[in-house]
Amino acid sequence: MKRNRTKETAERPNTYNSPAIIERRRRILDETRIMIAEQGIAAISMNEICKRAGVAKRTLYNAFQTRERMIATAIKEYFDDYVAEIAFDSPTGTMMHNLERMISVVQRNRKIRNYIRAILSLYFSPDVDGDIWASMHSPALHHNMEWIQALENRRQLQPWVDSETLVNELVRFEYATIYDWAQGRIADDEIIIRLVSSYLTFVLGAVAGGARLEIERLLKDISERGVEALPKPQRVRLNRAA
Repeated sequence: MKRNRTKETAERPNTYNSPAIIERRRRILDETRIMIAEQGIAAISMNEICKRAGVAKRTLYNAFQTRERMIATAIKEYFDDYVAEIAFDSPTGTMMHNLERMISVVQRNRKIRNYIRAILSLYFSPDVDGDIWASMHSPALHHNMEWIQALENRRQLQPWVDSETLVNELVRFEYATIYDWAQGRIADDEIIIRLVSSYLTFVLGAVAGGARLEIERLLKDISERGVEALPKPQRVRLNRAA
């Protein structure tokens, strides 16, 4: 009997990976992102998300356990899905690859200013839940780390620089600049140049050798040609609505 029950369990379909459950999970995350843009994160309630997504409360809790984990997942998956659709021209672990990511994300942000303002307001809040903060911090952390670690491996960081500390500071600097734009303190037609130029100037003090020369050349080119000096990343397909 025990053998038969084991066989039956092994052959039973995994309902948590069924198309219906996957579709419900997608609706939950989509409605969470829409509510963030419409009302901000503080206004999000599990009851309202259930109503909008057309799911039972048990389904929502089975999928995410807590409100904070649901919000964190919605934010992180939207960022990860978007970056996965960028057609990068430069290889990973390079300055240009990281700039392509930053520029493409800013281009996306222009279409969803309310959403970006809401999540970055929370990112810089002293009361932010740890899971939500990590979900916003980690995607940019990963891409910055690829480049900085490559520089460290080539011995192109200054001896006083700790790579992990530098990467965390770069993410905070990147987000602070985007937050200023979301609050209207930087104009739409200035944000890409301001972000890239100030970001590279920040990095310049931490690098040496060929990496320093590469950044100096690009900064000089930007000062002479403006946005024409920057990469122009493309999307491989249209992203579904947030």
